[in-house]
Amino acid sequence: MKSLTLLVTIVFAFSLALAQEGSPSAKNFSLTNNKHKFFFFWGYNRSAYAKSDITWKGPGYNFTLSDVEATDLSQGKFGPNYYDPSLLTIPQFNFRIGFFLNDKYAIAAGWDHMKYRTKEGSIASFSGNIDNNISSRYGTLQNGDKIAIDNSYLKMEHSDGLNVLNFNIERHDLIYSLYEEKIGLKLVSGIGFGVDMPWTNSVTFGIKNDDRPHFSGVGAHAFIAPELIFYRRFFARATLQGGFASMWDIAITPKSDKSDTHAEQTIWYLERSLVLGYRFYIFSPKN
Repeated sequence: MKSLTLLVTIVFAFSLALAQEGSPSAKNFSLTNNKHKFFFFWGYNRSAYAKSDITWKGPGYNFTLSDVEATDLSQGKFGPNYYDPSLLTIPQFNFRIGFFLNDKYAIAAGWDHMKYRTKEGSIASFSGNIDNNISSRYGTLQNGDKIAIDNSYLKMEHSDGLNVLNFNIERHDLIYSLYEEKIGLKLVSGIGFGVDMPWTNSVTFGIKNDDRPHFSGVGAHAFIAPELIFYRRFFARATLQGGFASMWDIAITPKSDKSDTHAEQTIWYLERSLVLGYRFYIFSPKN
């Protein structure tokens, strides 16, 4: 039933756009005149991560694993997660809503939902100290020792979202258009910054934390994207985005643990996304 509702909504929006093409205001909806247009988009991403250093701090330990490898999570085959409204936030997704300040520049606020997991079996370098009574397995490690990542014992996973709530500035350059600007190709580029709200599912010495979102740090990014516009209002955008998330307060313990225990990490990432969007006026443009 939910899938049918979504399909009806999409068909209605498409029909409305076609009807607007024949309205008197359609002549104002060109691809070069963008001032005061709004837009939104939704789509999905995959991410790649550079090796990073992760520091764990708590009573009886303060140590770092260097050059830790990580991956995003497999999204699986196309299925209900991609079209059932109640499941849309399960895959790695991108959402954004924006406003054109003038014909070339727009501001936008959004939510990038990536996923991150330390790579099982990869080799990392240890430094710091761990008391033997905290971990007999790692308590004897010395600076420079190599260990293999065991996600059942020591894992960093933002599996319910390496969430970045962001603000962006975009530049739009029209490259080519056809059929009285009903179809066009743009190049979109920009920069952004945001706050990191990971939903972390970690394991520290075999003890799982309580899975919960937590403000952990800040980040920034830059992006570039070809954008295909059709029926003037609809668009598809393929984005390549590079950025970092600098987190100094990652939650790694159960909620009942009131000690000053946390993890620190800076993640550098390369995100590829494909989104579909829609442009519109809320206020009628002047003729």
